[in-house]
Amino acid sequence: MLKSKGFLNYQRKQLTPDLTPLIDVVFLLLIFFMVATTFDDMKGMKIDLPKSEVAEIVEATDKVSVLVTVDGQLKLKIDRRNNSSMIDITKEELLEKIKETISTMENKRVAILADRGIDYGDVVDIMSDIKLAGAAAIDIETKGK
Repeated sequence: MLKSKGFLNYQRKQLTPDLTPLIDVVFLLLIFFMVATTFDDMKGMKIDLPKSEVAEIVEATDKVSVLVTVDGQLKLKIDRRNNSSMIDITKEELLEKIKETISTMENKRVAILADRGIDYGDVVDIMSDIKLAGAAAIDIETKGK
């Protein structure tokens, strides 16, 4: 009987798939979806902004916006350098909240994002409260045509 030393001592190796390419593909997909996704700042508020052909982009480090829905719900959106917050407010609280917010700002601009179906008188009331609070300028935001 002829015995081969190599044949008897042969042990079966476990074959495991290389997961490196799979991990690379998963990370590439993750990066793709992070870049391709748009984030909605409105946090559940549906506002149908009026359309305008005039567009002026104002870059500010701090930004305060008053959001008004068609049913009269008000929110105050405060964007600071690395922080953004949305506060539910009432018409009675609007003047004090804006005064408190813009007192620490260097740029005292306040933007209004009002639904196109809101009453014109309500927008004028909000604008007067913003001006009484000490805002230097009031921006009315629209979407392009």
